[in-house]
Amino acid sequence: MLAIKNISIKGISCTVPNRKVNNIDFSQVYGDKETLKLIASIGVETRYIVDAQTTASDLCLHSAKRLIEELNWDVQEIGALIFVSQTPDYQLPATACILQSKLGLPSTALAFDINLGCSGYVYGLQVAASLVNAGIKKILLLAGDTISKIIKPGDRSTELLFGDAGSATALEYEADSIINFELGSDGAGWQSIVAREQISSDATRGANNAYLEMNGGEVFTFTLKTVPALINNFLHDLKIDSDDIDVCIYHQANHFMIKHLLKKSNFKPEQVAISINEYGNTSCASIPVTLCARKQARYKKTLLVGFGVGLSWGAVMCDLSNTLLLPVEVLANDK
Repeated sequence: MLAIKNISIKGISCTVPNRKVNNIDFSQVYGDKETLKLIASIGVETRYIVDAQTTASDLCLHSAKRLIEELNWDVQEIGALIFVSQTPDYQLPATACILQSKLGLPSTALAFDINLGCSGYVYGLQVAASLVNAGIKKILLLAGDTISKIIKPGDRSTELLFGDAGSATALEYEADSIINFELGSDGAGWQSIVAREQISSDATRGANNAYLEMNGGEVFTFTLKTVPALINNFLHDLKIDSDDIDVCIYHQANHFMIKHLLKKSNFKPEQVAISINEYGNTSCASIPVTLCARKQARYKKTLLVGFGVGLSWGAVMCDLSNTLLLPVEVLANDK
């Protein structure tokens, strides 16, 4: 377990694109019975997906501008920008550098990308918290993906599951506060979630050039083996039990998986927040989207748990009782 002191999460903002998809409409493709079966299993009723020109950075940029305004932050005081995504704008340069310019951050600000999905938000928080602890007073963590761009039409394991979203999280130095982390990875399972089959025609803006492949059975087995043990060991190290947690936010992988994790980790249904029904699996943005979907709920003992692609996992215990959680906003106009 890693304890990082003097860190406060000041605010979180999330943005989704304006194209809303109702999964029941896929009955025209798969038939009524099969579509209802898929929806019941993954728990995704609606999703928001981008158009060809809108990128994850566009969604994150909107979230960042909104959050900066609401917190009344001076952009010249922001010392670092971290962009977490597996659907960057380009293969190079780092999308964080583009966002640094668009937000008007000073040239002294660090700007770099983290290429990680399902556990990416927790990893990003750990890196950002470490930088604050090292002396950078204010940091923006931007996490977002447009996985809809790399979904192969007709792939039942992914086509109804993923939505797009971008988030912004503001971290700042605050004496006597603490955030606890537990992170891990097992690269032997990398092929369980991978993008390697080239997309033959890619006219979209961005660096999305391979279809997503996911072995649902292997991911499910990995998750049930790893995540409950992660949580139980983490809570044991913190000397608390599941009843002490105000809210647990899992990466919104799918409803079936979250239901099993809830049982294995001894949480009550009211302790576990869900947003996948409305937004789908939004990859690295799913944890902040779920927090913001709760609309200003205040949680002191907040457990955030990411898991998946890599294979990788992470948990963080933090106090969000004084954190500004802005409601999820729909982007008025895609690019």
